[in-house]
Amino acid sequence: MIIAFSGDPFLATRAAKRALKARGFRQEEITELGEGMQAAEVAQLAAQSGLFGQVALLLDFDAAFKGQAGVKPRNDVVKVLEALPLDTTIVVLDLEATSSRQKTYKELGEHHAHPTPRFGALSHFVQQELTDNKVRFHKDVPETLADLFGEDLPSLAAEIQKLAVLDEELSSERIKEIVNRPASRDAFDFIEATAAGDAKRSLLVCQSLIAQGEAPPRILGALMWQYNLVARVVGLQETRARVDVSLITQTLKIKPFVAQKVQATAKNLTEQSLGYVLRLILDADIAMKTGRDEVHALEELALKLALFYAKA
Repeated sequence: MIIAFSGDPFLATRAAKRALKARGFRQEEITELGEGMQAAEVAQLAAQSGLFGQVALLLDFDAAFKGQAGVKPRNDVVKVLEALPLDTTIVVLDLEATSSRQKTYKELGEHHAHPTPRFGALSHFVQQELTDNKVRFHKDVPETLADLFGEDLPSLAAEIQKLAVLDEELSSERIKEIVNRPASRDAFDFIEATAAGDAKRSLLVCQSLIAQGEAPPRILGALMWQYNLVARVVGLQETRARVDVSLITQTLKIKPFVAQKVQATAKNLTEQSLGYVLRLILDADIAMKTGRDEVHALEELALKLALFYAKA
């Protein structure tokens, strides 16, 4: 039986492990393979499953097969999976599975997609997590948590598990008091400062967020999320004669307050200038992921964005 999972790294991995647990597998009965995975090894371990009792394999394709060099080795493993007996339990993590690979997994067994929840779906995800953990909460709490954590799903899930320990009905204000962190929408302060061409204030916003305990990658992640909204509004501006807050709210499924902020940033951008801004953000992301000083990379981004908008 092949069960494949794709989509968000946290959600797909959690779902894969839950699927194994639901089928009665204990941790010691699960063999995980990632980097260095080879087709022959998978075939050998799968064969041992029937000889030495109940064993399951968890194959992390994303850790094992990277870039063009990983295409053939991955295809070789898939061929092994196609030849395995139906009573062998194999769970595959293929986060970016193409439609073709998804079809293959469905033919071999099951495929489950777990995309990253965004916009309205993020609040719904939070509400479901709270409910699953039997947390009692006011109706505005899911959106508050979504604002506080953005798309940081591991931290969101961990925080909700902590909240479940409290024997009280939680309000939005109580959540802010317990969590004690700035909301992800504070990234708008960063955007507004840079869009105003104010380099000094841009640096002050960075330093303030970091002083409040925000890690630079998390700040950058919130910035990316907000510019995703800005990019969609720029697209609307290119195709519509009139773009107002109401249209943005309905199209992007966001609150009017957020729509106003997004429109204010997008109105002075074209597709070309937006592309330059996104390139600066991508460069900062790459810098953080390749060992450069994270604070320096974020501050450099702030200065470059402020300079760009000042000239524009």
